[in-house]
Amino acid sequence: MPELASYTHLLLGGDSLGRYTEYTANLLGILTALHRAGVLNLLDLIARVETRERMQAFAEQSGVPAYDTVAVLKYLVYWFIPMEKPLGGLVRDDPQTSEAIKALRGLGIRTNLELLQQGITAAGRKALAGSSGLPETVILELVNRADFSRMPWASKATISNIMGAGYNSIAQLASANPEQLYADFFRYGQAIGKNLKLGNEIENSYRIAKMVPILLHED
Repeated sequence: MPELASYTHLLLGGDSLGRYTEYTANLLGILTALHRAGVLNLLDLIARVETRERMQAFAEQSGVPAYDTVAVLKYLVYWFIPMEKPLGGLVRDDPQTSEAIKALRGLGIRTNLELLQQGITAAGRKALAGSSGLPETVILELVNRADFSRMPWASKATISNIMGAGYNSIAQLASANPEQLYADFFRYGQAIGKNLKLGNEIENSYRIAKMVPILLHED
């Protein structure tokens, strides 16, 4: 639980616009209370509250109100646990990519997490290329898009902007030079007629890429 609290502080508390200050403080208070109640980790928390009866019993035993625990669970679903998305939600409309996605669907791979699971290693991507008939470069791009989708709020537009700016993996984005990153985003924005210096998409993408675990094996 302390590790989750630290992650939450960095993830939400590090927002440059300060949009989540009150929300962060509330979550950190609840996480502290859960830790003091003896909750060891997320699996332990879920086991304690997985039914209505257990939730009620835990609230009475721990003194942590059920609505506080629910607030943490909602936070985990939205900000922490990767959301499952259809493959079409990883890329803007593109005929070639649509055909590639259709080929993967023919193999029973329909979501970002299914693709990431099978393509997380170089051997897995090679096997996917062989069974789908797609080039390994296409498989790698789609797997990297699936990997980017692990980041909170990463829409297909955000993923496309990141990769369009030249950052093709979470590891590459996390290790970027900040000044070069801004220049690359601005250059790509000009190419598509958008000012990507507006808002905080660049900063948040870079900041969160440095926080999430690196899962994808390049070789």
